[in-house]
Amino acid sequence: MFTDEEHDPAESYDSGTHGTHVAGIVAGTGGGQTDPSTGLRYIGAAPGAYLVNILSCCDGDIEDIMQGAQWAIDNKDSAGGHGIDILTSSLGEQQFETHVDNDGNSAWSRQMDMVVEAGIITTLSAGNEFGGATLAGCNTIDSPGDARLPVTVAALDKDLGLAIYSSRGYTSDLRVKPDVATIGSNIMAPDAATKDGYTSKSGTSMATPLMAGIAALMIQANPDMTTTEFKDIIGAHSIEREIALLDDPGFNDCSLLETRPDNEFGYGQADPVAFVEAAGSIDRSLNVSMDIVTLQEIGNESYIAGTASGGALGLGLVEVKVGGGEWKGAADLSKNGDWATWRVKLDPHLESGNSTIYARLKVSDDSISPIDARRVILIDGQSASGVAEGLTSFGSYVFFVPFVLVMALLGYIMVTERWGEKFRANLSHSPIRNEAFDVATDHGFARLAVMRRILPALRNGRDSWREGGALTESKMRRYVSLCILYVAQGLPSGFANVAFVAFLVTNGIAVEQIAILFATVYLPWTFKFIWGPVIDMIRFPQFGIRRPWVLFAETGMIISLATLLFVSDLVASIQLVTILLFIHNLFASLQDVSVDALAVDILEPDEVATVNGLMFAAKRGGIIFGGAILGMMVVPFGIKSAIMIQLPLLVLIMMVPLFLRERPGDRLFPWSKQEEAEEAWYAETEEAIEAEAALPWEIDHPEEFTKARWFAINLYEDRISSAAAILWASIFFLLLWGLFAILNILSGDFTENWGTTFGDVASPLKTIGLGALAISVILLMAEWLGANIPQIRNPLPVSSLATETAYNIAKGFSTRSSFILIFLCLLAELYLFTDPIVVDIFINEAGWSQTKYNAIVGGIVIACMMVGQVFGGMLGDRFGVREVSMIGFSLLALSNAALALLSDYWTNTNLMVSYLCVRAVINGVAWICVIAVCMRLTFSKAGGSQFTAYMSMFNLSAVMAYLFTGNMTQRFDYVTCLYIGAALTLFTVVLLWFIDPDEVDRVLEGRFGDGEDEFDGDFGERPEAWYEEDETVVTSS
Repeated sequence: MFTDEEHDPAESYDSGTHGTHVAGIVAGTGGGQTDPSTGLRYIGAAPGAYLVNILSCCDGDIEDIMQGAQWAIDNKDSAGGHGIDILTSSLGEQQFETHVDNDGNSAWSRQMDMVVEAGIITTLSAGNEFGGATLAGCNTIDSPGDARLPVTVAALDKDLGLAIYSSRGYTSDLRVKPDVATIGSNIMAPDAATKDGYTSKSGTSMATPLMAGIAALMIQANPDMTTTEFKDIIGAHSIEREIALLDDPGFNDCSLLETRPDNEFGYGQADPVAFVEAAGSIDRSLNVSMDIVTLQEIGNESYIAGTASGGALGLGLVEVKVGGGEWKGAADLSKNGDWATWRVKLDPHLESGNSTIYARLKVSDDSISPIDARRVILIDGQSASGVAEGLTSFGSYVFFVPFVLVMALLGYIMVTERWGEKFRANLSHSPIRNEAFDVATDHGFARLAVMRRILPALRNGRDSWREGGALTESKMRRYVSLCILYVAQGLPSGFANVAFVAFLVTNGIAVEQIAILFATVYLPWTFKFIWGPVIDMIRFPQFGIRRPWVLFAETGMIISLATLLFVSDLVASIQLVTILLFIHNLFASLQDVSVDALAVDILEPDEVATVNGLMFAAKRGGIIFGGAILGMMVVPFGIKSAIMIQLPLLVLIMMVPLFLRERPGDRLFPWSKQEEAEEAWYAETEEAIEAEAALPWEIDHPEEFTKARWFAINLYEDRISSAAAILWASIFFLLLWGLFAILNILSGDFTENWGTTFGDVASPLKTIGLGALAISVILLMAEWLGANIPQIRNPLPVSSLATETAYNIAKGFSTRSSFILIFLCLLAELYLFTDPIVVDIFINEAGWSQTKYNAIVGGIVIACMMVGQVFGGMLGDRFGVREVSMIGFSLLALSNAALALLSDYWTNTNLMVSYLCVRAVINGVAWICVIAVCMRLTFSKAGGSQFTAYMSMFNLSAVMAYLFTGNMTQRFDYVTCLYIGAALTLFTVVLLWFIDPDEVDRVLEGRFGDGEDEFDGDFGERPEAWYEEDETVVTSS
C-alpha cells in the first residue's frame, strides 16, 4: 500500500494505531488539525518522502515481520520495484528479564542484517524495558535491536535527557548498543482512531521513525549514500553525551569500560543538521535550483533548466539524476562560467510513474550544494528534441538574406577597390626580402611555408639578432621581444585561473572565498584603461618611451608573486593571499597596457598583423604553461614550488626589455654613458620645445580636431564650459566610487565589524557621479542646439602635460576611421550570445560530457585557433588587414551558421570536432586581423590609451551579448538563435567598408601615402620616422 500526500489517507490500512503514528513521524505532511495553542502544523521529519507501508498481517507475528523485511529486499530497486531506500521498524521482543541470547544471532536479527546488506538503510528501536528504572536496566536491548548492521535508536525526553524507559546495552556478546539517541517522548503524530486528529505517544518506537526521517533527508542530500556511510556519519557527527547518574532512578552506568560509543546514548544525541550536511558534503555557500514544480509531468528526453549561485569561474559541475539512476552533467550556460544558469537533457526513462529528480552543484567531493529534489511524474510521451514549446522558429533565410546582401556588397568593394589586382601583385612580388628572417621567395607567399626554407630562416634570424640594434631598427628583435613579453601576460592568468584555484579547492577553501578571489584578481583588468593615460602622460624618454613602464610593471609582478613565498600558510591566510594576487594582477594589467603601447610605437604598418598573431599565440602559450604545466606540479611538489618556477621565468622575461633599447641612443641604465646620437637627438628636441611657445592644440589648424581642442581648452584654461566642469566632476565621482568599491571587496573581513564600510561610502558616490553625468549630457545638448550657457572658473586647472595627453587621446579618436572603429568594437562580438547555446548543444544534444567538451575545446580547438592567428597575421600583412578581416568575418558568419545547418549531425563526434577546428582557424584569422586594424588606427602619442580603449569596447560588446542570451533563448529555438548570431557577425564586414587602416598613419603620424610627395604631419614620439630622402617609404598594403 502506497501512502503519501497525493493519495487519499483513507486508502491506508492500519490494524491498530501504532503504524500510523510511526508513519506520520517519518513523513507526515501536516494536513490535519493544527496545534490549538500555536496554530502550527504537525509535520514529519521528511514530509516529501514516499511511504511504503508493509503490513505484516495481522497480529505482528515474527515470521510475518521477517517476510515483510524480505519483501522490502525484493522490491528495493526502482526498476520493477518501489525504490526503497530506508526501512524503519519500531517492533521488537520485549522481555523484562536479564537476556542471555541477545547476541544478534536470532533469525529476526539476522533478517534485519540482510536488509542492510541489500543496501537499505535500516533503523530499529532499542526497546522500552525501562533501562533506567532499576539496577538491572543494562543488557535490556532485545532482538532485532541487537542486530549488528542496522542503526539501533534510543529515546530522549524533550529536555534531551535519556528517557527512563529506553532500553540499554550491552548485548550478551558484549557489543555496544544502541547506536544513537533522539527524542522519543511526547511526540505528536496522526491518530488512526480519528479522521484528521493527532495524538501524543512516547517510546523508542517514536524515536526510531524520527531517525528514519533524518535518514531520508540525508538521502536527499546524497542519493548515493551507502549504509556504511550512514552509520559512519552517525558515529562521527553525533553530539557526545555524558552519563548523568543522578538523573537516573536506577543509578545505572552500563558503560563502565566504554566512553564513546556507550551503552546509553550510543555515539550520542542525533544532530540532524550535521548529519545532512555531512551526508551531502554540503557547502552552504552553494545553491542550486531546478525550474520545475512538484508533480510536474516529465516526458522522455525532457530538458531540465535551473540556476545556481555561489560557484566560481571554471569550478564545479551541476549534476542531475532521476530516481536511482546515474548523475548526469549539465551544460553551463552562464556568461562567467560559474553555473549561474544551466540546462540538461534527461536520458530516456524505462518506466513511467512517480519519481524524484535531484540536482546538485558539485565543486569537489567535500564541497557540494544542498540538493534540490522535486517529485515528478514520468510519462511515456517523447519531448520534442531541441525545441521547447512556445518558441519561435525561423528558417535559414534569417541568415542567408543578409549574408547574400553583404556578399554582394563585398563583391562590389572588391571590384571598385581592385582587390584582384592588389592580391595578384602581392602574390607575384619578387623577390620579397624579410629583414627579420632574410628569406627570399620567387613564387609568392606560399613558398615561405616550405620546409626547406625554415632552417635557413632560423639561421638568418639568429644572425639578424646578433647584429644588434634597437627595437626600432631590428625586425627580428621586435618580433621576439614582443612575443616574449606577451608570454608574461599569459603566465599569471593561467596560474591564477587553473593551478592556484585547483590548490585552493584541494585544500578545502570554500567556493565563496574562491569566488571572491576571482572577482578580486580580475578587478585590475576591468579598469586597466586607467593605465593608458598614465603611461601616455608620464614618460622618461632618455630610457625609452614605453620601456620604463614595462620594467616597472614586471618588477612589481615579480615582487608581489615572491611575497607569497613568505606567507607560511596560504590556505589559512586566504584574505592576505587575495590581496597579494590583486596587486600581482595590478602590475600584470599595467604590463599588458605598456606592451601594447610599445607595439603601437615600434611596429611598422606592414608587420602589425603578423606580430599580433605571434603575440596572441605566445600569450596563449603562457596561459597553458601557467595553468597546465605549473598545475601538474602543485599536487606532487606543492603550490610554492610552482611559484618558485614561475619567478625565474618572469625574471628571464624581464631581461629582454632590460638589455634592449627601444630606440637608438636610449640609455639602458641611469649610469649608462650617453651616446652622441642620443645627445644630438635630445638637443634637437629641446630646441624644438623651446621654439614652440604655443601649446599643441593651439598649433593645429582651428578647423581640425575641434573635439580634441574642446577637451584641451576645458581642462587647461581658467574659464571653462559649465557642461565640461560637471562632466569632469562626474568622472571624478565615478572613479572614486570604483576605488571605494574595490576597497570594499578587498577589505572583506577587516571591516565586518565596522559601523560604516567602504561599500556604504561607495554607494552615494555612484549616485552623484551618474546624476552629474546626466546633467552634463543635457547641457552639452543645449550648447549644441545653440543655447548660451555661461562659462565658469576652472576649479582645478590641469597641467599642460596632462592636458596634452588628453588632447592626443581625443585627437586619436578624431579621424573618421577611428570613430567608426568604436562602433565596430561595440558590435563585433554581439554574436557571442550563442556561446552558451553552443555549449548546451554539444553537451545535451551531442551527448558530450563536460570533461570531454573542455578537453576538445581547451585542447585541439585552441591549438587550431593559435594556428589561425599566426597564419592570419601573415595573410593580413601580405594582402591588407582590412581586406583579410572582411573576408575572415564573412567566413566566420558562414561557419557560425553552419552549426545550425548541421543540426542533423550534432551527434557525429568526428564531424563536430572537424567543424570546431575549421571554425577556430577562421576565427583566429578574422580576429587577429581586426585587432591589427585597431593597432593601425591607434595614434602613437596616445598608444597606451587608445588601443586599450578599443580592447575594452570589445569586452563590453561581449558582456552586452551575454546579457541578452536569456531573452533570445526564451523567444527562439536554438537553430534560429544560431542563424541570428551568424547574421550579427556580418556587422563587422559592413563597418569595415568605411574604415581606412592607413588614415591615422597618413593624417596624424604624417607618413607618406597615396602619391603624397612632401611631409606635412606629426610624427609623434618617433625620431626614426624622420626618413632620409633616399629611404623607401613604407605604406600599407
